[in-house]
Amino acid sequence: MRSKGARWIAGVLSIAIIGGALIGCTGTKQDEGNKPAADSPLLDGGITNATGFPITKEPITLTVGIAYGAHMGDITKNNIWKKIEEKTNIKINLKVYSDAEKANLMFSSRDYPDIGFRMDASGQAMSDAIDAGDIVSMDDLLQYAPTWKKFFETNPELKKQAIMPDGKLYGFPYAVLNETSYNLRDQWFINQKWLDELGLQIPTTTEEFKNVLMAFKQNAGKGSIPQNVIPYYILYGNNIGGQFDMYGTFGVYAPGSYYIVEDGKYKSQATNPDLKEPIKFMADLYKNGLIVPEAFTDDWGRYTAAISSTPPLVGSMTSFVDQGQNFKDGKWWTPMAPLKSPNGKDPLIRRQTKSIWPRNFVIFKNNKYPVASARLAELLADPEWSLTENFGSEGIWWKKNADGKYELLNPTSEVADADKPLSNYGIALLDEEMFNDKIVNDNFTKEGTREWAYVHIYKKYLPAKDLNYPPLPSGLLSDMEKQRMTDLGQSLNDYIKTTIANWISGKGDVDADWDAYTKKLQQLGLDEYIELNQKQLDAASKLGG
Repeated sequence: MRSKGARWIAGVLSIAIIGGALIGCTGTKQDEGNKPAADSPLLDGGITNATGFPITKEPITLTVGIAYGAHMGDITKNNIWKKIEEKTNIKINLKVYSDAEKANLMFSSRDYPDIGFRMDASGQAMSDAIDAGDIVSMDDLLQYAPTWKKFFETNPELKKQAIMPDGKLYGFPYAVLNETSYNLRDQWFINQKWLDELGLQIPTTTEEFKNVLMAFKQNAGKGSIPQNVIPYYILYGNNIGGQFDMYGTFGVYAPGSYYIVEDGKYKSQATNPDLKEPIKFMADLYKNGLIVPEAFTDDWGRYTAAISSTPPLVGSMTSFVDQGQNFKDGKWWTPMAPLKSPNGKDPLIRRQTKSIWPRNFVIFKNNKYPVASARLAELLADPEWSLTENFGSEGIWWKKNADGKYELLNPTSEVADADKPLSNYGIALLDEEMFNDKIVNDNFTKEGTREWAYVHIYKKYLPAKDLNYPPLPSGLLSDMEKQRMTDLGQSLNDYIKTTIANWISGKGDVDADWDAYTKKLQQLGLDEYIELNQKQLDAASKLGG
């Protein structure tokens, strides 16, 4: 691994070495009013102040690449760009990539912006750009971003997710470490309004769940239940909203794929015979019209439209948050616990990996102002800037109380694009100390919210240990090994997905076909695939902290 960027930037940084103590934890706010010291050196060819604000002595423009995210609306209208310009003298020229293909084409053409936020290019594209010296190492720039420097020093396990095989950092992360977010994937929702209309209780077992779904179907067209009701909606095969939480209710943990890491060992759940029971249960739901055929063919857009329709079409679904909230007509959905199954095993709910988005702010080598860019990343790590980036505009999504704490708000009307959050499309630094000690979130006391549900319902159903595959940098395997692992994974996952879909939809019998299925997985190279993933895990464990 080489870094041409590190060599040329060293000359810029040799102009001055900034002393002084590090800024403290993320709860410590940067001084909004400090001016550059009279004797402060000018960097980036005489443009950038080493300390204080504005960051540059005269206006500059930086092009920032970012992926399109529907939740942000027209991102060019977001207030944060104007705030940055007013505070720093840096005008942001946005270049929005509508999809991953556009971002990958940018990388292949090497027509880079100055800074890249989240762009959704492939990990390989990012790794290749780093190898080519097209992305600047942050190691020499951390002196201008002391908050990030301290974050990496005090979180060595998270730093391992960010460093590349050469031991260097090549970006600043999106680091929002909220336990109710990272420690729970999807909630399981049931349509409370329909339960109330039919005089039914929230189901607690798989048998009760089936009976409730049957009641929804049998009462289609009555009350608020539509004629085209979808009793139980899954986006089959998808990490979000897929069938994986149904596996968990039978005690089989599958985090969004069919592979887990247990005590450092990569394992397949696709060959776990305990998987047969939830498959047979879903086949029974399908046979009774409680899972619809569209579950296997709908794309993400159709799925989200269905689960967020007003009034609802769906009786039960899984989602990160309540997508079907109808503010004009009360609350429809309520979270429910994973179901108890006949096999007597403890039901499980999925967690997400405690992780960061390690390169949501990268500096490309064509950037003439690397120090100014690093200082911008430092500003965006400030608590109030991070709150705005992650949650949205102050006064709409959050406010600062007299005691210095930050209270999260719940807008009850449509929010303008200017006030929407960037969330994980930008960078932010909100650590666990911030969430525990500085952020006031009334949702913990509001029944039915994600925060309340995490504490009162889901936390006890999480696996005792983390079984999720950890985030790993690219470059841990040779190009040939990476390609082989990709090819094997594609073949295996296509076969698993198709075979299980056939079993659920009645085009096969899981008991009769199981031995042939597991034999086919071996023929497709399951053992080799596991070995390559294990090699990658072992290599990652040796990276410096």
